[in-house]
Amino acid sequence: MKIAEYGKAAVDAEVILLKKKSIRISKQIVLCLVGALFGLFALISIHAVLAALCWNLLHTGFLGTSLIILVFDGVCAAFLFWCAFKQRVSVAELEAKVVRNHNLKELRNSLAITALIGTLSGPIGGYVRGIIWQFIKKIFKK
Repeated sequence: MKIAEYGKAAVDAEVILLKKKSIRISKQIVLCLVGALFGLFALISIHAVLAALCWNLLHTGFLGTSLIILVFDGVCAAFLFWCAFKQRVSVAELEAKVVRNHNLKELRNSLAITALIGTLSGPIGGYVRGIIWQFIKKIFKK
């Protein structure tokens, strides 16, 4: 494969990776916004029900009821953040990363070989070949 083909394949894999990642993140953002809207209305209702239960059944008073609702809100917020930011990497993203890394490795190897061939076929290579040839002639003359 030529250098340009490796570079193109690596760029294509990177584009696929970015597309999949952006789709996944945009879905998470939309779900978080919808969940926040419904969660707001549910939270208002749950606050009222929880306050009534604490006040009437547990006889906790204003401060106790407020503390129970605060702890409940903290637990709910922690659960929602855990659900929202739990990211799953898709199989397509993993495949794109593998293809990208492989093509970048091949691109580096091709560039290294091209640079080596260019060096050996240029003036420096001619000088080195001359030195090696002179050394071989000296060995066989003896």
